[in-house]
Amino acid sequence: MADKKKDKLCPRCSRKAEDGDKHCVGCGAPLINSCTNAGDIFTKKCSKVNREDAAYCSGCGAPTVFHREGLLAGTQVKQDKGGSS
Repeated sequence: MADKKKDKLCPRCSRKAEDGDKHCVGCGAPLINSCTNAGDIFTKKCSKVNREDAAYCSGCGAPTVFHREGLLAGTQVKQDKGGSS
């Protein structure tokens, strides 16, 4: 049985990524969905790499890079535009 390796595609522009790429060469989007928890003086940094569809870290519950960057359908983070309504 042949080993079929799935091509890694950019979550933003769908460009094929090469092994070892951390960011898309076409649009600059991150290709690794890691945890955004940077830690502080009381807690350790979480550097867990999560699966591609994870909006929140399975290790600590913090938002993932793909969630923060709006790369997951339906999970875009709303930015405060600072305007009056």
